[in-house]
Amino acid sequence: MYSQPNLMPWVHKLREEVEQLELYDTHVHLGLRDPAGFETTEEEVVEALAEVNSRALVFPLKEPGGYRDANTRMLDLSAQHPGRLRALVRLDPGDDPLGEAERCLDAGAVGLKLHPRGEGFELADARLDRVFGLAHDRRLPIMIHAGPGDAEVGPQALERAQKHPQACLILAHCAIGTFEQVVPRAGEFPNVYFDTSWWNPADVWALLRMVPPGRILFGSDVPFANPATGLVLTGRLAIQAGLSPEQVRGILGGQLERLVAGDEPLDLGDVPAHDEPLAPELERLYVTLLTAVEPMLRGSDPGQGLELAKAACSAPNGPHAGVIECVSALLELNDRATEPDPLRPQRTPGFDLVQVAAVAARTPRAASPSLDEIRAHAASA
Repeated sequence: MYSQPNLMPWVHKLREEVEQLELYDTHVHLGLRDPAGFETTEEEVVEALAEVNSRALVFPLKEPGGYRDANTRMLDLSAQHPGRLRALVRLDPGDDPLGEAERCLDAGAVGLKLHPRGEGFELADARLDRVFGLAHDRRLPIMIHAGPGDAEVGPQALERAQKHPQACLILAHCAIGTFEQVVPRAGEFPNVYFDTSWWNPADVWALLRMVPPGRILFGSDVPFANPATGLVLTGRLAIQAGLSPEQVRGILGGQLERLVAGDEPLDLGDVPAHDEPLAPELERLYVTLLTAVEPMLRGSDPGQGLELAKAACSAPNGPHAGVIECVSALLELNDRATEPDPLRPQRTPGFDLVQVAAVAARTPRAASPSLDEIRAHAASA
């Protein structure tokens, strides 16, 4: 999936640094009919998750014909891979949401998925009142899309959270579409969580600095990214932010496991104090790389940002020379990435390598693989 095989040295290094990781990805889509054109097969999702040894919550991509059959397929898959997948029920308020929720929960689903923008509704829609009541009664997680253009989702989610305190509302994509409306008030709502399924490390960093770690859940956003990229982004930034191994383990899977089981959530403490600025040579490299990632996500040429980043890596020296060398190695691998992903050609090949390069530059406190490890793995991938 994308360049995931070439990112495995970074996954292995994270596992060495934070022992006893039990990964649980909160945000994995499946489907072949989403109008956005990003598609993913069941086989490749299972393979990509197995490669990083992660479990995942799975739910359908947009299905123009409705979700009953797609939800049933998620249930079948979770039954076939009980140690790897658990199903969320995607609901449309216009298509018997309570009945569909009860049907799938009784068949083994562990929570619900709502996409207000995708199905054109508001969380305040009265047709969802009994759905949220059900989630409260059964202590269910509810994944809620909260991406760009969804500012109204935030205040309505907080109202639902207040009325249904035993439901666990997970605002997806760092709640980037409604960040200012919800993150400053996160302390008022202990049943509101945020997942990290978003491309921009600056947004994940803001969550880690503004929200208690027990309220943050790792998510990859397959098929818009791969599991390794999401894992490296979330895990390394958490280490950079000064979180303890226990807190990192909670974010990367421990907390979600408890929410899915209906258990009391882990208390992972407060946001740690942090006053270590990023070295200027790394800050410059990090920001420059992000200017290249953004157009690559749209399938465009990375522009001068990539060339400037390569120039910034040309003569590594000083205390962070090792980090800069690892960034340069990832950019070398990107130069070899020329073929688009067959099911997701909208992304410029190698975008995830450049994205992880940006994350590496932003996270010098986290251990990096050696150049020999990066190159040896690339040769065998």
